[in-house]
Amino acid sequence: MVKTLDDLADRTPYENILYEKDPEDNRLVRITLNQPERMNALSYDLLMDLRHAVICGERDPEVKVLILKGAGRAFSAGFDLGPRPQHTEGITPLMANKDHINYYHQDVWFTIWDLHKPVISQVHGYALAGASELAFMCDFTIMAENSVTGYPPLRTFSVPDTFYWPWLCGLKKAKYLSMTATPITGKEAADIGLATMAVPEEELEERTELVAKRLAMIPSELLYLNKYACNRSMEMMGMRTAMEFVGKLHDYSHTFESTREFFKVSSEKGLRGALEWRDGKFGDDYRALHKNATDNGTEFSFPQALSMPEVKEALDKFEAERKQREKG
Repeated sequence: MVKTLDDLADRTPYENILYEKDPEDNRLVRITLNQPERMNALSYDLLMDLRHAVICGERDPEVKVLILKGAGRAFSAGFDLGPRPQHTEGITPLMANKDHINYYHQDVWFTIWDLHKPVISQVHGYALAGASELAFMCDFTIMAENSVTGYPPLRTFSVPDTFYWPWLCGLKKAKYLSMTATPITGKEAADIGLATMAVPEEELEERTELVAKRLAMIPSELLYLNKYACNRSMEMMGMRTAMEFVGKLHDYSHTFESTREFFKVSSEKGLRGALEWRDGKFGDDYRALHKNATDNGTEFSFPQALSMPEVKEALDKFEAERKQREKG
């Protein structure tokens, strides 16, 4: 028997997310990524729950605005790097990769993109790698100023499957962020156009609700038409086609030696060891930036990470080791 994809089979009660109407305002739905012990890693099942939930919100006549957030200390740490889901068994690697990009990743983002109703991502803590795609592909992205986003797999692993930077923050910033994998704060993301706005962490919930309630005052038909006008304008400039094409580059980049080395280290030392191997030489700047932004604020010039001593110290150490290897 052929193993088919789950598609829109009823997934309730959800195991990986929470779906809650605001008890005082049924126009608002909050969808919470609810795997806090795993920093809301985007597993296949979580994403299928999310896809099902946003479509349920779309079809509920009472709902006007959807809010997407994360439980615990982060929005999400990114894609789950564990085993592929069972539906990939028995099909060719090429078909599995096609499913992985088109269904497991981009189809979820473009489901949100194509909804009639607006979706707000409410970001605190971290929104890394695939979670940054999820956050920024929503219609509005409201971030805590000290939250941290970026795409660390660019350093050794792969091209993103959804290349959003050029369309949201312009070519120069896109090249810098994608080619260096430098982390940035929510404040910086708002300053360069990736995020809609950034607010102090303690005001994040209140500001997100305020935006949602103001949106809910607009007739749903006008919300949809204006969302559609914005999105179609981007698509007519080639955004959707470009993202689909870069998804193929994502597959191709998984064949590189650096990717195989990452998984080799992961098998020997575990995922944490592989992440330390990848990020340590950069001063573990994702964690360091979040701590620095929380302790010292975010009023630093872009990119704030370069102002941190951890970055300079790690670079000096790497350079010393490189020169020693060349001598040896």
